[in-house]
Amino acid sequence: MLLTRIIELLRKYNCIKIGLIVFIFCTFVSHKCDAAKSYKIVIMPFRDYTQMSMEEMVPDVLRSIFIQSGYFEPIDREIIYEKVTSEIPSDMVKLEDVTKGADGSWTTDTVDVMARLDTKVVKKYGRQLKSDYVLKGNISLIGTTMRIDAELIGVKAKKMLGSMVVEGSPEGLSSGILKELAYKVTDFCRNLNAYDDALSILSMYNQSQYTFDVSEKKLKEILSVTNDAVGIRASLMVLYLSKIRNEENALLEDKAIEEGVKMLMHLDQNFDENVLQVFSTSGIDPFDEIARILSKRGDSDKAIEVHSKSISVYPMNIAGHYKEMGLLYLDKGLEDNAIDAFEKSLKTHKGNYEVNIALVSIFEKRNQPDKVKKHLRECLRYARNIEEIKSAKGKLDSMNN
Repeated sequence: MLLTRIIELLRKYNCIKIGLIVFIFCTFVSHKCDAAKSYKIVIMPFRDYTQMSMEEMVPDVLRSIFIQSGYFEPIDREIIYEKVTSEIPSDMVKLEDVTKGADGSWTTDTVDVMARLDTKVVKKYGRQLKSDYVLKGNISLIGTTMRIDAELIGVKAKKMLGSMVVEGSPEGLSSGILKELAYKVTDFCRNLNAYDDALSILSMYNQSQYTFDVSEKKLKEILSVTNDAVGIRASLMVLYLSKIRNEENALLEDKAIEEGVKMLMHLDQNFDENVLQVFSTSGIDPFDEIARILSKRGDSDKAIEVHSKSISVYPMNIAGHYKEMGLLYLDKGLEDNAIDAFEKSLKTHKGNYEVNIALVSIFEKRNQPDKVKKHLRECLRYARNIEEIKSAKGKLDSMNN
């Protein structure tokens, strides 16, 4: 009773909401999120079973928290109310009651009606307001414990995406309950949007709208909340390799190698299609790039290992990886291994002139003319320019003569 009386007194002087907003501003600002874009969210009035008139206060505080996070762009309460009250089903409340009071405030009955709207109706309003999400819920008091149940609705997905429950003492409404709810909603959405956000960050970097340092910081923050997601590691790897292409940097090469090795381990255990999306969007074959870095550093064994592993877990550029393995084996003087790798490359991509001409050289050394002619004919068939045609035809003609 004493607690209820205190809250009523604070509410009377409009202090409780202001105090909550100021407090959470100070505590949540340090949790500001780095994202490539912000997401629009509609926060409906929460249905209040505590009879403490918090149906508007809780959404107002959440709006303030989300604004400070930088991840969400909450739609203004007045805009929401104007839209919703203009279309509230007539069987829920008399239309003449759905009006502002003389002082311009919304009536308690109107707010209560909005708090009772079901998911299907709320989803429609979210779409009309061009939001990404809608948050609705209720507040209850069980003994001395305050509990808030919230539902997050995806407007594009056209369904409820998840539910969050937080509870604690009423005295901890600001420092505990609402802050925890905001964290849960934000982290849920950040996990949900992680790959889209990562691709947006890479796009902003490629357009020179983000610096390298800013892009790396944003991607690492996403990685920290996505449980080491391999798709986000793929984005980091693309960022490092994009930078390396423009300037030689041993430190970034080390980072790219580290991320690549971790990614191969992840993919070996559980393939993630988001990796394909990240790499296909970037136009980079990261494992080939890493193997080239290792080869440049003189670690051909490790480079061969990367090529071999990527073939088994990454279904892209298989012919290219076999070709590079063959060339590395040739450099090491392992001709049998090179032949095996080259032949596997040709099974996937017959028309590779470079692979066929490499096999021609090997079989010439081994005095195997039939195999030399076979691959020279393949060179003629798949030659890319007049010089390659002349070279292959000249060798073939000399053998026939």
